[in-house]
Amino acid sequence: MTVIELEGVEKSYGDLKVLKGIDLEVGSGEIFGILGPNGVGKTTLFQTIIGLLKQDSGKIKINGELNDHSKELKRKIGYLPSDVSFYEDRSARKNLEFFSDLADTDPDIDSLLEMAGLENDASRKVGEFSTGMKKRLGIAQSLIKDPEIIIYDEPTTGLDPEGKKEFKDLVRKINSEGEKTIVISSHITTEIDSLCDRFAILKDGKVVASGTKEELGDISDTDYRILIETREPEKVEEILEEDKRDFERNKDRLTVRTREDIRNQLFQKFTEEEIDIKKIELKEETLETTYLRLTSGN
Repeated sequence: MTVIELEGVEKSYGDLKVLKGIDLEVGSGEIFGILGPNGVGKTTLFQTIIGLLKQDSGKIKINGELNDHSKELKRKIGYLPSDVSFYEDRSARKNLEFFSDLADTDPDIDSLLEMAGLENDASRKVGEFSTGMKKRLGIAQSLIKDPEIIIYDEPTTGLDPEGKKEFKDLVRKINSEGEKTIVISSHITTEIDSLCDRFAILKDGKVVASGTKEELGDISDTDYRILIETREPEKVEEILEEDKRDFERNKDRLTVRTREDIRNQLFQKFTEEEIDIKKIELKEETLETTYLRLTSGN
């Protein structure tokens, strides 16, 4: 079942067009990743989904219903912005109580604090919290309405490796035990690649690809990437140009894109020309290489 559906969503700020026709579907119970460089429109996309902003055109549906910016619909979605902030002179409990009153809800604060691993810090002022503790409190805040959908905008920013692991473990727990659909954004693939079921890659205000890691790898224009390291890159480059190969060069490293494994043919030519080759190996397409390929350049 599709719980979030966007069709041709556009949003501009004056003359600046940020979203340029977003088409996107998120299924029930998924952990869905939104990948894109900084400034590509991820936050604007999220704010239109939750109703903080109204799109200029296009449709947004939540559980099949058009987003009418109603209070009832907003209750279905929890949101943790990238710049989460709290009243630092108040305790963790008092902050959650304040936001609960603001949302006109009556959650089990103790359970939320326990879920976030903050039950022993409930009375501490948030100003004394580490970045990781504030993020976990933010996750607790995103659950005060017991939403069906939770959106996390660049949630691992500022976290150390331990904090990132704690965040991922917590998200998995919320997803599996709470049966929540979760959408997470990042501009770094390694932050969420092991966490999400599917991904959408944004570039220039549009979704340029979506699917699982395996499906995104299949989108590649080529099936193989062959890495060549050599002390004579100019000679290797000449041979590749003569053979009309698709390749890129970075100093003494050249990457060839091809639809078949041609390592043996290349190695034979390099040997015949007595070119000094340090390494020639097959490189697999990964989520990161797909992301970089789709978002770099024009």
